[in-house]
Amino acid sequence: MNKKEFDIIKITIIFFLPLILIARIFYIQIWKQKDLISYIDKQISYKLEINIPRGDILDRNYKLLATSIEYSSVFVYSKEFLNYINSQNKSSADISILTSLCNISEEEIKKRCQKEKYFCLLDEISLEEVNKIKNIPGIEVKNFSKRIYIYDKIINHITGKIDKEGKAYSGVEKEFDNFLSMLKNKEITVYKGAGSKKYSIRLTDINDAIKLTEKEKNCSLVLTIDVELQKKIDKILKKYFDIFNPKRIICLVQNPVNGEILSANVLPYTETPFESPIASVLYEPGSTFKVFSLAVFLEENLVKKNTVVDCENGIFEYNKVKIRDVKPHKSLDVEGIIVYSSNIGMAKLYLKYSNPDRFFNYLNLFGFGALTAIELPYELRGYVPKVKDKGYSVVTPLMVSFGQGISVTPLQLVNGYSMIANGGELLQPYIVKYIIDGDEKVIYKGEKKVIRKILSKSTTDTIKEMLYKTVEYGSAKATYLKDTKICAKTGTAQKFDSEINIYSKTKYMMSCCGFFPMESPKYVVGIFVDEPAKGSLASEVAVPIFKEVVLEILGDYTGVKYAKKN
Repeated sequence: MNKKEFDIIKITIIFFLPLILIARIFYIQIWKQKDLISYIDKQISYKLEINIPRGDILDRNYKLLATSIEYSSVFVYSKEFLNYINSQNKSSADISILTSLCNISEEEIKKRCQKEKYFCLLDEISLEEVNKIKNIPGIEVKNFSKRIYIYDKIINHITGKIDKEGKAYSGVEKEFDNFLSMLKNKEITVYKGAGSKKYSIRLTDINDAIKLTEKEKNCSLVLTIDVELQKKIDKILKKYFDIFNPKRIICLVQNPVNGEILSANVLPYTETPFESPIASVLYEPGSTFKVFSLAVFLEENLVKKNTVVDCENGIFEYNKVKIRDVKPHKSLDVEGIIVYSSNIGMAKLYLKYSNPDRFFNYLNLFGFGALTAIELPYELRGYVPKVKDKGYSVVTPLMVSFGQGISVTPLQLVNGYSMIANGGELLQPYIVKYIIDGDEKVIYKGEKKVIRKILSKSTTDTIKEMLYKTVEYGSAKATYLKDTKICAKTGTAQKFDSEINIYSKTKYMMSCCGFFPMESPKYVVGIFVDEPAKGSLASEVAVPIFKEVVLEILGDYTGVKYAKKN
C-alpha cells in the first residue's frame, strides 16, 4: 500500500466513519424513536395489573357479610420449566411442593409441557400457598379476587351477588356497585433486573407490588340488618317450613321509629338471587289491609269506634256479587269488624264513604302502588285501582276495602304498619346504614326520612287499641303475651287463579302483621306464608311464626326471656 492509499484510508476512518455512525445514531435515536421505544420498554420493563378488591359488606354490628379475598392461578411456560427440572440446579423440594399443591405428578406435568407451550396448571390457590412455588423458573402466577359471602344463603337476596366476570347482578352489590368497585384495578410498571430471563416471574415480588396499592381501597357498606337476629329467625322459619310445606315464607322486621330494616328472611333459599322477594313479590293482602281502609274512614270522621254495622249473618250481596265472612255475625261495631275480621263489615263501612277516587288516593298516600325507594334493585310498585281502569266496577272499592283487587309487596305492607305504629308518618324504609370510604371515613349515613305525615295521632291510637284487642281475644289471640302489649292483624287471602279467572279455594297467602310494645312501638314484624300445604287460616299458620319471632326479638333486645306457654 502506497502513501496515497494509506492517506485515503485514514481520512475515511477519521472523517467519514464517524459521520456514518452519527447518521446511524440519529436514525435510531431520533428518526425511529417512536417505533423502537415500545420494543425497548418490553425489554426493560413490563406492566403488572394489581386487583383492587371490591369493598366489604357488613351488618349493623360490623360483622362481615361479604368480602373479597385474593387468590392466584398458576401457569406454566413449558420450555423454561423443562429446562429447570432437567438441570442440575433443580430443587427437589420445589418440585415436591408444586406437585403436592397441584395434586399432579412430575411426569404428568412433563407430558403437558411437551404438548403445550403455555398452560394453566392450577385455577385457584391461596396467596400463602402460591408463595411456596412462585419462584420456580417457568412458573407464572396471576392474582385474582374472589368474592366470599360469609352468611351466603340466609341473606344473599339482600347482599346480592356478583357473577364469574365480577359483575354485580342483584342486591346492594348491584345497587351500590359504583361505590363497592369504584377502583377496579391499578397497572404499575415493573423494571427487570439484570440477568433476568425472558419468561421468569422472578422480576418482582408480587406481594411487594400489592403493597403499592394497599392504600387504595374501595368503599364498604354497613347495613341496617342484624345478622344474628337474621340467623335466629332463619331457624324459626325452617321449623315451620317443614311443618306447613309452603311455596315461600317471608319475615320482615322494621324499626317504625326511623324506617331501618333489621331483618329480612326468605325461604326457600336461592343460589343466584336476581331479586329480593321482600320488594319484588306481589300479592293480594287480604284482611291485614283492613287497617288502612279503616284509617281512611276514621281520618275522614265517617265512623267512630262504636259505630254499629249490620253484618248480614255472614253473607252480603251487592251488585250481584256475594261477600262472605268466615264466621257469621249479625252486627258488629267498628272495633268488632277489625277484631273478628269481617269482610262484610268493612265493605259496608266503605258504602258509607262511597268516594272511590278519594279512597284510592288515600291508599296511594299510604305508599301503596308506589316504590318505597329501598336500596334494592327490581322493586315493584304494586297496584291500586283507578276508576278509569278497565274492569273497574262499583264493587271494586268494596273488595279493596278488605284486601282484594289490590296488590302489594311485603315491604309495602310492613312499612304501612310502621306508619300506624309511629303515629301516622310514612317513612322511607332503608337498608344501608353507612357507606365508608377507603380511609374508613363515613361518607354517607342512612337516616330517618319522612315521606309524608298522613294520619292523625288520634286515628292511629284508635287503630292500635283495636289491634291490641285483636290479640287479646280476636283472630290474632295466639300472639298474646302477658307482659308485653302486642298489636297484630291476620290475613287469609285467596289467591286469584288466572287460568280459571276466579279466586282459588285452595291457594292462599296467609299473613300476620303487627308491632310492639303498643305504648311505644319499636318493632314491626310481618310474616307471609305463601300457599301452605297445611292449615286453613292465618291464625293457624302465620300467627305461631309471628309469636316466635316476637319472643326472639324480646329475648335478644330486651333481655327478657319468655316461656313458650305465654
